[in-house]
Amino acid sequence: MPITPFQAFRLSSSEYEVLRVVEDKVDAFIAENYYPGLTVTVNLPAKTVTDRILHTIIQRYAESGWSVKRTENDDEEQITIDFSPNRPELT
Repeated sequence: MPITPFQAFRLSSSEYEVLRVVEDKVDAFIAENYYPGLTVTVNLPAKTVTDRILHTIIQRYAESGWSVKRTENDDEEQITIDFSPNRPELT
């Protein structure tokens, strides 16, 4: 039986461990630096965060209510991601 796209993209256990560590660091950084209405820019290590992990991070944060955009930078060792709320928060 052919593999489904979901099965083909499933992260390995070691990738999930990296994802967990990266999400913990992103969460802590956002919690420390976010103010309603602002965009928080987070840098991630390119050696650790593979395309598969990055895709999963973007998808999971988008599902959690964030608008997530990868931005270009000159540093090949860093991946830059902007996090902003999907909708403005009431003040």
